[in-house]
Amino acid sequence: MVRLMDKKEDIDEELGACCKDESGKPHRHVIKMLCHEGEDAEKVHEKILMKLGKHLGGRGNVVMTRLNDDDLKQIDALVEVEAFKSRSEAAAFFIKEGIQARNDLFQKIMPAVDKIRELKEQAKKSLTT
Repeated sequence: MVRLMDKKEDIDEELGACCKDESGKPHRHVIKMLCHEGEDAEKVHEKILMKLGKHLGGRGNVVMTRLNDDDLKQIDALVEVEAFKSRSEAAAFFIKEGIQARNDLFQKIMPAVDKIRELKEQAKKSLTT
């Protein structure tokens, strides 16, 4: 659904002076550069916002992470065109999308994880009795 630029220079070239306001920030409509051909930019923006509202509610947990330069440029590009309000919001969105895309993996490993947790709890209890 979303096409991301590889380099900041590519983004700057596509934006051009006509797509920036007097402060040099891109106008809201530049989200169209993230769309597939023929896709309506406003609909893409609405889809992103709907997914954010549906999937990112209750983000009270903090996760620190390190990203390579290319990934950070991609995230920053989405924040710059106001597809997301912040790096945090963009990262949360893509983490959620990744988890959903690999739901089969989590369904396979969760029974083993639950068993490991149970065994750890039993071990802790045996130390205190």
